[in-house]
Amino acid sequence: MHNLYHNILHALQMEDKEQAVHLSLEALETHQVSVIELYENILRPALASVVEEYKDEDDLIWKEHVRSAIIRTIIECAFPYVLKEQIAVEGEREKVIVMCPELEDHELGAKMVADFFQIAGFNAYFIGARTPLKTILNAIRDVQPRYLVISVTNFYHLLSVKRVIEAIKEVASPDLTFVLGGRAIDANPNSVSEIGADLHLRNFEDIQQLIEVGK
Repeated sequence: MHNLYHNILHALQMEDKEQAVHLSLEALETHQVSVIELYENILRPALASVVEEYKDEDDLIWKEHVRSAIIRTIIECAFPYVLKEQIAVEGEREKVIVMCPELEDHELGAKMVADFFQIAGFNAYFIGARTPLKTILNAIRDVQPRYLVISVTNFYHLLSVKRVIEAIKEVASPDLTFVLGGRAIDANPNSVSEIGADLHLRNFEDIQQLIEVGK
């Protein structure tokens, strides 16, 4: 996997979309990696590394946008493999909504998490970046999820997430579990309880533990 990471990272650094997508899908097709391994061990660190690679902000912004776009394509193309790896469950699958706060543009981590929940046997609804409060309230009303997962990358959005959770709690079922993840949460785990959420989600293993607790 070490060589695969560096090969895909090199393709991303060269902005070679064709090669990056080819290497990723070939690795999935030949079972070199699972979707979870591709996301957690290759795509996520490759996306994060762009900040260290380009110190000049003018270069960083466009380089990050290009890399994000390529990785987004890989994730979309990987969905058939998500379905192949999906764990079979008895009865109706539990529902989860995965979203980003209203001012949050970084959605790739949330997209990966939605696929993780799908693999774990959930029916995952990914409603994307910059989700307004009214939109999420409508989605919760219609979907009736067991979990609401909010991905927060920018530390400055934590206060707005707290307000969103407070507003949702006023109208949603008390059974709804609030789950937080993303770089801003990983860097400050105590913020989970401070914001009013229930759980901190870091990786696929946390989803598996969440299932075990819920049994």
